[in-house]
Amino acid sequence: MPRAEAGSMKDLSNKMKSKGLQRLRWYCQACEKQCRDANGFKCHVNSESHQRQMQVVGEDSRKYINGFSNDFQRDFVALLRTAHGEKWIGANRFYNEYIRDKEHIHMNATKWASLTEFVKFLGRESIVHVKEDEKDGLMISWRDTSLGALKRKQEIAQKEAMEARAEAGGDRMLMKMAKRAKEEAAAKAKAEEAKKAQEKSLPSPPAEEKTSEAAPVEQAPSQEQEAASATATAPAPAPAPAKPVKIGFTFKNAVPAMSQPKKSSKRSREGGEEKARKKAHI
Repeated sequence: MPRAEAGSMKDLSNKMKSKGLQRLRWYCQACEKQCRDANGFKCHVNSESHQRQMQVVGEDSRKYINGFSNDFQRDFVALLRTAHGEKWIGANRFYNEYIRDKEHIHMNATKWASLTEFVKFLGRESIVHVKEDEKDGLMISWRDTSLGALKRKQEIAQKEAMEARAEAGGDRMLMKMAKRAKEEAAAKAKAEEAKKAQEKSLPSPPAEEKTSEAAPVEQAPSQEQEAASATATAPAPAPAPAKPVKIGFTFKNAVPAMSQPKKSSKRSREGGEEKARKKAHI
């Protein structure tokens, strides 16, 4: 049956039917063709194009298998590095992410028969980290072997070692302080016990002897004592009234009388002129 023309309704319907993932067992990796059902795959296997391609592959099958295996490993590890990095993820879960690409290399064309065998191979080759979990089964994570990553890991390890040493030093200091506090408390308790023992060992002071003598008879007060008591009990004399105080007001800064200017007369002027003449004549 001839192939449908590009852009025709038959071609569009075929594309719609082939949209999405199909069965892996109906995929021919040698011809890179995906069949929709068992009948289509049978027809493809019996076709001349498939027979010719299989003859080419049969001439050096190991070469093609190694090529498919290398491509599958390269794409698998590249997607793991870009999508998850060094985080842990289940192998089956990540494989489902890998086969979402319709043009991916199928595992049945590689040298690995199962995903478990392929994951173990990656772990032996130190390409990824592999561990087994009770819940998710095999877990994988990408191993960064670049120089920058190794340098970062060394720096992180040195930082963690410094923090551990600092914590150990702090713990040691706290232990020393606690030990010193215990020793001081023990020494203080011993000092208190020694003080109490010393107080107990000292002789107690003798008790005062009780005298059975009668109290002395009070004597009658003398005349001098009576006079002193009378003066002590007598009221004090009232103070004399104070004299009234006279208050006077004076003006310290009195304004001085303004001096009147002297009147100059003509006679004084003439007398002065005559005296000058006489002196000059003499």
